[in-house]
Amino acid sequence: MNLNTVLAKEIMSSAISTTTPMEKVSNAEILMIKKNIGGLPVVSAETNQLIGILTQRDVQLSRSIIGTNVFHVDDLYSKNPVKALLDDPLPDIIKKMNDYNIERIPVVDENNFVQGIIVTQDIISLLGKYFA
Repeated sequence: MNLNTVLAKEIMSSAISTTTPMEKVSNAEILMIKKNIGGLPVVSAETNQLIGILTQRDVQLSRSIIGTNVFHVDDLYSKNPVKALLDDPLPDIIKKMNDYNIERIPVVDENNFVQGIIVTQDIISLLGKYFA
């Protein structure tokens, strides 16, 4: 296996959950807890295209200010997220994640529809197989 030729579509998790801007933060948090995930891609309710990402850190910050029940995802999520395309090679993905200090990167198609997500653990698992 050549790590330089591994593509996003080959290592991403494709069974993903998403949220929309008008969803209550408390509902998004429950979904993250149930799925044991640290973030959710935020998609437009009208087009279903990627517009941002909501992380557990965002939720924790909101809780420390007022509480999660009064916020919608729209109040907290990071807009214009760093993303990868299906055919982006692994080195490019790692560089983006490192440059932006992020633990997860949504993978989108050419029309900006979410196809999957890559988290740090996906890369570590791949490296574990490579070096085994």
